[in-house]
Amino acid sequence: MMKKSYLLLKSAGVLMLLLFLASNSLQAQGRRLTGKVSEALGPLPGATILVKGTTTGAVTDANGDFTVTVPGNDAVLVISATGFETQEIPVGEETTVTVMLSESAASLNEVVVTGYTVDTRRQTTGSVSTVKTRDLTAVPTGNVEQQLQGRVAGLTVITNGQPGTNSIVRVRGFGAFGGNEPLYIVDGVPVANTEFLAPDDIESTTVLKDAASASIYGARAANGVIVYTTKRGKKTAQKLTVTYDGLYGVTTPGKGQEILNPQEQADWTWTALQNAGITPSHPQYGTGASPVLPDYINVGGQSGVIGSLNLADYEDDYNVDPTLGAVFQVVKADKAGTDWWDAITRNAPMMRHSLGFSGATESSRYYASFSLQEQDGILIHNAFRRYSFRVNTEFDLGKRLRIGENLQFTYRAVRGQGGGNNGQGIAESESNVLDAFRMPPVIPVYDEFGGYAGTAAKGFNNPRNPVAARDGSANDRGFGAGGFGNLYAELDLIDGLTLRSSIGGGYNSFFNKFYTRLQYENSENNGSFGFGEGGGNGFSWTFTNTLAYKKQFGNSKVDLLAGMEALNTGKGRSISGSGLNPFSTDPDYVTLSTVNSAGKQVNSNIFSGVNLLLVWSRQLRLYG
Repeated sequence: MMKKSYLLLKSAGVLMLLLFLASNSLQAQGRRLTGKVSEALGPLPGATILVKGTTTGAVTDANGDFTVTVPGNDAVLVISATGFETQEIPVGEETTVTVMLSESAASLNEVVVTGYTVDTRRQTTGSVSTVKTRDLTAVPTGNVEQQLQGRVAGLTVITNGQPGTNSIVRVRGFGAFGGNEPLYIVDGVPVANTEFLAPDDIESTTVLKDAASASIYGARAANGVIVYTTKRGKKTAQKLTVTYDGLYGVTTPGKGQEILNPQEQADWTWTALQNAGITPSHPQYGTGASPVLPDYINVGGQSGVIGSLNLADYEDDYNVDPTLGAVFQVVKADKAGTDWWDAITRNAPMMRHSLGFSGATESSRYYASFSLQEQDGILIHNAFRRYSFRVNTEFDLGKRLRIGENLQFTYRAVRGQGGGNNGQGIAESESNVLDAFRMPPVIPVYDEFGGYAGTAAKGFNNPRNPVAARDGSANDRGFGAGGFGNLYAELDLIDGLTLRSSIGGGYNSFFNKFYTRLQYENSENNGSFGFGEGGGNGFSWTFTNTLAYKKQFGNSKVDLLAGMEALNTGKGRSISGSGLNPFSTDPDYVTLSTVNSAGKQVNSNIFSGVNLLLVWSRQLRLYG
């Protein structure tokens, strides 16, 4: 009996020990806590949540929600976000927490340039984001629009990877009628795009996201406003300062998608035919129980050739010029498999250099810069170049009158760019990248005599040799040159009351040319050599007058702004032409005068732009 009681007590002790250890284990593992972080305008994405004294943390999603594991009731959450005051929240026994972050004092005093006026964030009632210059220049791209990606909450930038292309920028989504592009303002002047800007010249970037912040621009701001201000000399006297900013990098294409090797592709072709109830048969793989890779996939139109060939026997028959007779090729099967992605890509170098000069006297300020950017694309024969010169000056003509100017001259060039609208329309064109993944790996890049190989070898559907396509675009060029800027005068009528008048605009000219190959290597070929070229010019102008009154009365501040603006969005002319089969395909001799007159087309266009006259006013009264 005593032994039995002892065993019962021992079992109970073991059970209590196991329960104790289990509770300690659960305590050590912690518990799950959910929460939401918001700010005055709504949910706050990207806020950081950290368990104090540990490395455990989380980041809020697009709705401001987060989930984090806390070790116990004594845990403290440290919640922070850029531009907001950090908060520490004791967890206690809560399973869900809700946190409201307030903007930091430093953030409230941050200068916000809205184009017509300069305010602090404290004075700005709408949703406004600013981007620091160092954040922009850290991103090695050919367009300042692309450098905003990931820098502003809610702003979307879509680009196709070609250097120097226009990006798709969305501040308020994609659902607007009549276009979704935001309005761009550079030094107070509206522009159609910012492709001419050099990143190192930018002083500040402001994104006006909601209707309240952008209302002063009227209907033009329906899709948001992005405001750029360029650098200038300081207000106080300083000696000449010379700055150099340089960047060099390499873009790597990475490894392409994994694809089947030639034998695997043949095996799966057999499997697909069998699953469809079809007796397997293929021009290249034969008709046996299993597919057999041929030694040659095209010998003068003959497919699936097994065995070795004496190439000397075919030299006289070889022809890849359809104008001279029937095409005759000898194409050896690449049994190891062609890496088509590797064949059309490369490691692409990129460099950017900028030299700036700034200074000031008691009555003048200046900034001048020279900038160049050269960037190759990861696709062969694709490149971008931009060279620019900028000068900004301001002079005091007495105590109450100032005059100044902002001027920039830019030259841009692109090579081998795909898609219309400065590369933005690449998705609407046949893509060399898509062809690289559609091309069967058993097809080599070149035939045995150096011509292009392709789907003229039977049994491989209709993708086109992407290396041949890229080589064909090697002489496709686009050029653009232009000037942009404004002249302004400011007069302090009385203390706090300033009249400002500005006239600005831009002039640009452009030229482009392209070639299309006479193809022979594909199952579906271009039957003619084509050439096209075009050019044009455009001019836009803006005339702005504003009257601003800012005055402090005790603890309150009055901020009044009224203005009138007249502008034209751009008028000009363009001309283009195209034709087929010139007497020589040498680029030095191909013009619209040398193409065949039978297929020649010439077009011209005149555009007048949109004239606008705007009148507006704004009143703010701030307390405290």
